[in-house]
Amino acid sequence: MPNSRDISFATFNLYNLNLPGQPIYDNETGWSADDYKVKVAWIARQLQTLDADVIGFQECWDPKALLACFKAAKLDDEYDIVARKPPSPGIQVALAARKGLLTGEPLWIEEFPENARFVDLRERRDAKETVTVTIRKFSRPPLRVTIQPKGSKPKPPPITIYVAHLKSKGPATLSFKPPKAAVLEAYPSIAQSVVSHVRRIVEAGALRAILNDDMKGNEKPVVVIGDLNDGTLATSTELLTGQPGYRFIEASKAGSKSDAGLYSVEKLQQLRSFRDVYFTHIFQQNMESLDHILVSDAFYDHAISRKWSFNETVVLNDHLALESAEDRTAMGASDHGQVRAKFDWNPMRKALETPDP
Repeated sequence: MPNSRDISFATFNLYNLNLPGQPIYDNETGWSADDYKVKVAWIARQLQTLDADVIGFQECWDPKALLACFKAAKLDDEYDIVARKPPSPGIQVALAARKGLLTGEPLWIEEFPENARFVDLRERRDAKETVTVTIRKFSRPPLRVTIQPKGSKPKPPPITIYVAHLKSKGPATLSFKPPKAAVLEAYPSIAQSVVSHVRRIVEAGALRAILNDDMKGNEKPVVVIGDLNDGTLATSTELLTGQPGYRFIEASKAGSKSDAGLYSVEKLQQLRSFRDVYFTHIFQQNMESLDHILVSDAFYDHAISRKWSFNETVVLNDHLALESAEDRTAMGASDHGQVRAKFDWNPMRKALETPDP
């Protein structure tokens, strides 16, 4: 029987969700009224299927469009939506949580912490030169919220949730106006790709620094939800997770405690699966896992500070098998799969927390 303290999280890239006639990526006129109607209906169906307690969204251009999706799904009375439209046009992350879960004020984190900027770093070996990266802000500001899961006796601890959307692997859009950088003159496509990768890894490092400050020295449950635009084993993703240990054999103590590590629900699912079926994006017939849910050791089965146990991960990705992007657009679909992870309230028994004498 489900426990009221059980909790589920999902991530959902909305793929340019904006009101009709408003600009989206590479299209100043945006969606037609008919395209918008179809898109809202498709997102509504996915929301109903996900049925998650907390959903992190990416590519939300306008909160009104996201609310329209919840209304179409007849879920607007069941969820609180945290979304914003910034002063200048642009995609944002957003979040929806079942009524009564949200506590405190949401925070969009615009700038890197002052002490997490990569300026005047000198290598001691190999390339003996100073490294400076002047990026100071997130391209898509992550969102930080706190929820209080339901239930009592004992009351579960509050959970801090970050919704993120790191810079994509696609070539960056760079200005070609004079004065033009020499590398843009000679190798424009290379320069665009390098900028994307540099920005993504630096954003991952800055978010990791924020997580360190939030998690170290306590047992606070933390979840990171989002389109990280790279695979689980990519450098940027591993930097963000902190690479905690996973327990594979009974005698191992790996994963018994991780002060600031984050566990991928993709890996948690794969440890229970006979085959790997986790993919959330297809590019040039290459199946990739770009959309992630990362959880602290409060959600890891073998951690002594465990409060919840992993139940299952579900990926809604059938629409990605359509023949073309045009087919997906015609049905209003996203170009990403949606991921939901469920966790059961199951604190580690005190007897297991006490070390042998």
